Amino acid sequence: MQLQQGFSLLEVLITLLILKLGLLGVLAGQTLALQYVIDATQRTNAVALSAVLVQDLAASLNNNHPAFTLELTPASPAEVPVCSATAICSSAELRDYQLGRWQQLWQQSMTTGATAPLFDPQFCLQFADNSLQLRASWQQRANAESTTSISCEPGPGRSALALTARIP
Repeated sequence: MQLQQGFSLLEVLITLLILKLGLLGVLAGQTLALQYVIDATQRTNAVALSAVLVQDLAASLNNNHPAFTLELTPASPAEVPVCSATAICSSAELRDYQLGRWQQLWQQSMTTGATAPLFDPQFCLQFADNSLQLRASWQQRANAESTTSISCEPGPGRSALALTARIP
C-alpha cells in the first residue's frame, strides 16, 4: 500500500468554508464603514452650510432686528427679494435674500451632486434677544427607506445639528 500525498476533498472544503466566513466578515465591515463615511460626510456638509448661514446672518442682524422663527425645507423655498444698488433692501429683506441664496446653495448641491447632499433636510432658525439659533436635521442614508416625519429634531433614522450664535 502506498502513502497518498496531498489534501483530501474534505480538507479542501473545510478550508474554503473558513475562507468564505472570513471574507463575509470583511465585506460586512466594509459596508458598515461606508455607512459611517456617508453619515460623517453629511454631518460635515450640514456643519459647513449652517456655519455659512450663521456668519451671513450675523453680519446683517442687529439689536433692532425683530425676532423671527423660520423653517426651511426643499419643498418650501425662501422668497428671494430683488436687491440692487438702485433697490435698497430693508434688514428683513436682506435677511430673506441671504436665506434664499443660502437655500439655493444647498439645493444646487443636491441637484448637481457637487457635494454629498443632505437627504430630506430641515432647517429651523430662531432669532430673539440677540441670539441666533439654527437647528438642522436630515435623513440618514442608512435609513433612507424609513418614513419618519421631517422635523428639526433628531429621531429614528434622522441626524441633527444645533448651532447658537450671540449677535453683538
